[in-house]
Amino acid sequence: METINERTKVDLLLKFQWHSNIGEHEEVQFCKLNVWRDFEFLPEKLRELLRGKKEGESFSIFFHRGELYKYSHENIIDLKLFQFAPPKSFSKIKPKIGRFYPLGFFMGLQGVFPENFKPARIIDINQDNLRIDTNIPIAKYDITLEGHILSVKKKSADIGGECRDWCAISLENGPGMQVRYEGVPTDFEIDNPESFKREDESDDRLFYKEPRITTHIDSKAHENLLELYKKILPQKGKILDLMSSYQSHIPENIDIEVTGLGLNEEEMKQNRRLKSFIIHDLNNNHHLPFHDEEFDAVVCDLSIEYVTKPTELLGEINRILKKDGILTISFSNRYFPPKVIKLWIDLHDFERMGYVLELLLRNEGFKNFKTYSIRGFRRPYDDKYFGCSLFSDPLYVVYAQKK
Repeated sequence: METINERTKVDLLLKFQWHSNIGEHEEVQFCKLNVWRDFEFLPEKLRELLRGKKEGESFSIFFHRGELYKYSHENIIDLKLFQFAPPKSFSKIKPKIGRFYPLGFFMGLQGVFPENFKPARIIDINQDNLRIDTNIPIAKYDITLEGHILSVKKKSADIGGECRDWCAISLENGPGMQVRYEGVPTDFEIDNPESFKREDESDDRLFYKEPRITTHIDSKAHENLLELYKKILPQKGKILDLMSSYQSHIPENIDIEVTGLGLNEEEMKQNRRLKSFIIHDLNNNHHLPFHDEEFDAVVCDLSIEYVTKPTELLGEINRILKKDGILTISFSNRYFPPKVIKLWIDLHDFERMGYVLELLLRNEGFKNFKTYSIRGFRRPYDDKYFGCSLFSDPLYVVYAQKK
């Protein structure tokens, strides 16, 4: 069996775990490590652990705050409000507390060009002034890295390929963006009706009248969601599959009764995981037709971006969940553009997790908040977008328990 050395390529799963004042977070990255090209980019502690390891082995490393990425107060910058100057195509965007914007949106920063898309967070707005934090968001946190070696293969030659910093790919543009800054609520304009406008404001029942016997994430992302749900969903009881359709992501091997709620009868008839289903338009009537504390878990998969009254819906979800019941909300980067809410389009993927967390925190009926992301796998051959995109659909999950 091959051991990791400069003549090998390694398929590696990295799991970065960290805690915030909101809860627990895990970011999973699949890596194809070309040792000859990529090894020197890895932290020294990780290089030492990887050398000589074989397929199937695992490891764990702890990094103190600032050890992977330095957090510096020099990266907190005071500006005048007029220096927030997005390009004309984004001219309607207004700066909001806690939100992230590309550095290129801020005029007059030394060495920063309009094409710079590195996210910076607005942490204060005061009359004609604003303050931004340009540190890598996760630099403020301790990180535990767990890794698992999926395969080690000998290379035929040391030519070609790209140099990749896998820690940077995993952590520099996203993780940490989903949590509040210093406990201050992020202003997602949840109380602004304009945030929930859609390109197509016609009755949702018309849009979903014709069945779409299709999947909404590729098979690898579906597999990743199933694996997470095997770990976090209850093994017995009742689950509501909210905004259900043709495909369920609830594992087959748990003894659970699944009820579907959706808009298309034919799609749910073909969903083999459902024991029963109800036709119901949540955007027309957010009241859920179930008894108080009826369900052990509610899953809302790949649909939260279509909900126009999310605070009211979460109140209903809290009502029908049993004490300590689990709510999971998952999403990827696919959606139906005519029906997605305006706010969703404007958000970074990790800010979308922040938006969902903010909804849950405002409800005040949930506890034990957790977020999960998994990215970097190659797109499966059977997916309709194979050839258009190298990578499988990323997966993001926010979950919590009822108080």
